[in-house]
Amino acid sequence: MMERILQSRHFHLMFSLFLALLVLLIYSNTFYASFHFDDAMHIVENYLIRDLSNFFEILRTQRGVTMLTFALNYAVGGLNVFGYHLVNTAIHIVNGILVYLLLYYTIKRFETVEEWWAKKVAAFTALLFAVHPVQTQAVTYIVQRMESLSSMFYLLGLLCFVKAVDSKASTKRALLYGGVVLFYILGFYSKEIAVTLPAIVFLYDLYFINRGNVKGVFQRLPLYGVLSLLLIYFVVSTVVPAGGFGDLSKEAQALSYRDPSAGFGVKSITPLEYLYTQFNVLVYYIVLLLVPVNQNLDYDFPISRGLFETPVVKEGTVLNIPIPPPVVSLVILLVIIGIGLYLFLKGRSEGSLRKLMASFFIFWFFIILSPTSSFVPIIDVIFEHRVYLASVGFFAIFVLCIDGIFGYMAQKKEHKGIE
Repeated sequence: MMERILQSRHFHLMFSLFLALLVLLIYSNTFYASFHFDDAMHIVENYLIRDLSNFFEILRTQRGVTMLTFALNYAVGGLNVFGYHLVNTAIHIVNGILVYLLLYYTIKRFETVEEWWAKKVAAFTALLFAVHPVQTQAVTYIVQRMESLSSMFYLLGLLCFVKAVDSKASTKRALLYGGVVLFYILGFYSKEIAVTLPAIVFLYDLYFINRGNVKGVFQRLPLYGVLSLLLIYFVVSTVVPAGGFGDLSKEAQALSYRDPSAGFGVKSITPLEYLYTQFNVLVYYIVLLLVPVNQNLDYDFPISRGLFETPVVKEGTVLNIPIPPPVVSLVILLVIIGIGLYLFLKGRSEGSLRKLMASFFIFWFFIILSPTSSFVPIIDVIFEHRVYLASVGFFAIFVLCIDGIFGYMAQKKEHKGIE
């Protein structure tokens, strides 16, 4: 039955409508949720967005593209929260569909794979991304449209690259490469997390276009040259002056004269302590994706002062797991990265789609989180919305693993039947 549905000519459209309806149903009870925390600074008390004649001035702000969408919301409905939530939910729906298309086109690059299987893996990955509780913050916390909108442009940029590579018409290919650059710019000025797009494009090229052959990547040097120049410009003009990739919270800005929200000027935590803490944060993100309970908008996550010291968890703090010394989490992360490298080498030599995809999405997870989970201190060491786009990697690997297990069990059952 499922195979027949997947083989339908209209499956893409049917799935997109199903995903949209499911997301609307899940988030429908949040459409009248009030403004919270940073919503006040960026929307309620932000008089700049109350007049669309400030169009260019709005665009010149640090996250101008997102701020412009808030201005459009205000122009239509003022401070009625319904419109803001509706747009946030619509962006999330679009992102779910884009995740589906990315997985589908990626799997279809392997000629030996049946189309119905490509649709199945892509659909289940997109559904998990769309409905998983960890996405709640990125969707319902209005100001975190910054995260979801930036992710939308990120996915659009990568999809433009995928389609450009397959295009035989030089004009169409040039336009699609231009789309990669345009969406990179729009993504970055929605939120700076999009800065890693060139790395993901390069990795995708290496894994799925050239199947591990580094030389083939050099065919697209002009594109990488433009993306590299933009990367340098973004870092020099925005990231460095802002002190890093910190969230533009009202509290952090109020303290900025003595303790910046991000960067090496942060006095509450050193770069080394922040790095140690992020070892535990990254493992916690994985646990949260696996078991989404005890979610929190504002974690009181324990700071790690030493690599071998167990961080002190404040009384009353509720977390999913006991927080170990950072060295334990470091070992876990290194094992995962090691598995990613092993799968890449094996996948390249065997031409294995599963191994290459699993490896790619392991590195996807770490690369996308790298701006906020490195050694550059940010006052808020953990936020669930930061794992929004990175979670695609976890869901893709999860679906591949479950599908592999069921496939193995079916083969075993079939083999026993023959015996």
